[in-house]
Amino acid sequence: MTVLRAIRQLVLGETWTLPLGLLAVLLTGVALRAAVPDVWRDVGGLILLAGVVLTLVASIRLGARPARPPRPTEEGR
Repeated sequence: MTVLRAIRQLVLGETWTLPLGLLAVLLTGVALRAAVPDVWRDVGGLILLAGVVLTLVASIRLGARPARPPRPTEEGR
């Protein structure tokens, strides 16, 4: 499975990993902004970028599982 095909499948909603991961990244960003605003001002964008990239990589890895081999038929035995 190519990377573009995997991304297309993720964008079209064939998995919940990407939307849930992005929600977690955004909620973490909101919490960090409230907890440490000085640090957030300096590196908040990088933290969000890293979270989005990690979520995308995890979604692709989870979505690119190898297909199950076909079951043998009566003729193939």
